[in-house]
Amino acid sequence: MHSLGLLLHDVSRLLKAEFERRSRETGLTLNQWRVLATLSRKGSQTQAALAAAIEVSPMTVSDVIERLESQGLVSRAPDPQDSRAKRVTLTEAAGPTIDLAREVATQVYARALSGLSETERAAMMHALTHIFDNLVVMAATEKDVA
Repeated sequence: MHSLGLLLHDVSRLLKAEFERRSRETGLTLNQWRVLATLSRKGSQTQAALAAAIEVSPMTVSDVIERLESQGLVSRAPDPQDSRAKRVTLTEAAGPTIDLAREVATQVYARALSGLSETERAAMMHALTHIFDNLVVMAATEKDVA
């Protein structure tokens, strides 16, 4: 029997490995996929925000963005609010690649969640969201104390 922490870690590790394997079908690395997904969800972002969102160094995200830019999937421009920062935006050409990545993600999640009823899936999402929210509050409280 797994402890909660080990189970969450193992599920995350296995999902990441499967996404990494399947990302090759889209012609992207996992980090490229994650940058495109973040931009698709949140809109234009600074490079620093993207690095934080996908949990990589600013140097790594810069390399990822450079490759995506060379493929015509993103564009970079100075941030109007901070001339030192670069803002990254999806291009129209990214649409088909994002659609393919979403299709692959849907397949991965469908296989991972097979055998669970809609009620079980909803309960799992509710529980995980609650745990996430608790941890966000804990992290904010720690910052306030420090």
